[in-house]
Amino acid sequence: MEGNHIETIIVGAGCAGMNCALELKKAGRPYLLLADYMGGRIFNDDEHHMNYGAVFFFGNYDNMLDPEKNIIQPTTDVLPKLTDGYCHGDPENDGKRHAALSFKTLCDAPSLIRYMNFMNNEFLPHYKQFKDNCEVMEVQTALEKDPLISKLYHQTADEMIAERGFQGICDDLISMFAHACTGSRISTLSALDYLNCVQPLTLKLPSLERVLCIKRFDFDKEGMTERLREGAGDVVLGDGGIVTKVEKCAEGWRVTCKNGDSYTADNLVMCTPIDVTADLLRGIEGVPELKVRNASVLYGYLLECEPQPAFEKGIVHIFKDETPIIYIAKRQEGMYEIFTEVEFEKGRKFDRYFKPGWKVVGSKYWPKALFTNPNWVNPNNLAPGLILAGDCNGLGMEPAAVSGVYAANKILGKTVD
Repeated sequence: MEGNHIETIIVGAGCAGMNCALELKKAGRPYLLLADYMGGRIFNDDEHHMNYGAVFFFGNYDNMLDPEKNIIQPTTDVLPKLTDGYCHGDPENDGKRHAALSFKTLCDAPSLIRYMNFMNNEFLPHYKQFKDNCEVMEVQTALEKDPLISKLYHQTADEMIAERGFQGICDDLISMFAHACTGSRISTLSALDYLNCVQPLTLKLPSLERVLCIKRFDFDKEGMTERLREGAGDVVLGDGGIVTKVEKCAEGWRVTCKNGDSYTADNLVMCTPIDVTADLLRGIEGVPELKVRNASVLYGYLLECEPQPAFEKGIVHIFKDETPIIYIAKRQEGMYEIFTEVEFEKGRKFDRYFKPGWKVVGSKYWPKALFTNPNWVNPNNLAPGLILAGDCNGLGMEPAAVSGVYAANKILGKTVD
């Protein structure tokens, strides 16, 4: 970095920012990564190995699981067997429940078979190609290349479920898992976001073996920070990494940080949450107004507790989308992770699910957790040298990672647009 000028500034150190930096690092290109902390929505409690944001990964997260990048380190299975998961379909009766793989879901055989055939033979192959395309072209272009994925992107989940005859198995299992992943009403999700979230429930037929794993992970934020400071890269965190202003300038782009430091760059990659990015870029001449999806609100908790009788059996519990608690999972004896749509500690809402004496070990409030609807498409290239990445056109760790790879490829001249 000459003075305060560098080839590329990356703003935000979540999945998009880390992947962009790692790709540039691999190519030996200089960059400066600016963020308040390393990890973004990977909000890891090192002592308890608990993530209060992104909780688990799926087996096809190719960028997040790339051994060369070594971003996350797999740990335990969230759901070793489908019979260990319980679905609570009646918000008024906690005792009315069924296992994810049970007589009730097997009675949904016609819709289950249609759903599994669609996932195995159509969605998963098309979605893999779509993600690969998004690493070298803008999302809009990738959508135009695949009519199936484009339709799913612009269709609501409810419309897709009805059109394809998936209602039975989705009501009794799949939609509850989508709710557990997003904290959103199914009616507000696009079909693509819905199917992205429920990939690990895809089963091989007739064996009923899962196609993809779903596991927890650890994240070494200090180690990642040090790795990204090696070679031609640098990282600034804390107040010195919180960008408060973005401007065009003679050198390309200028950012000013909370502590008053400023930097200029030829390329600026914006990997902050889409609402933050939209605020920072609003009013800059030649930069289009960004479309910001509505966001879900989530609370993540780690509890020392003993479950009430309705929740003693099984490892994971998921719920209908009108229920404010979205997910309960046993981590070990006497320790549970819980995610809710509303604050549960005050008012002792946990009493319904856990016996007296429960104790909150840790928690995290996300006022804007996942941006889910409407299903707008934002451009990746906003102006010469200004690239949009992150959760701008979809949700989840891997889609954000793909957008970071695209940004790096654009800088490296590897894209086709």
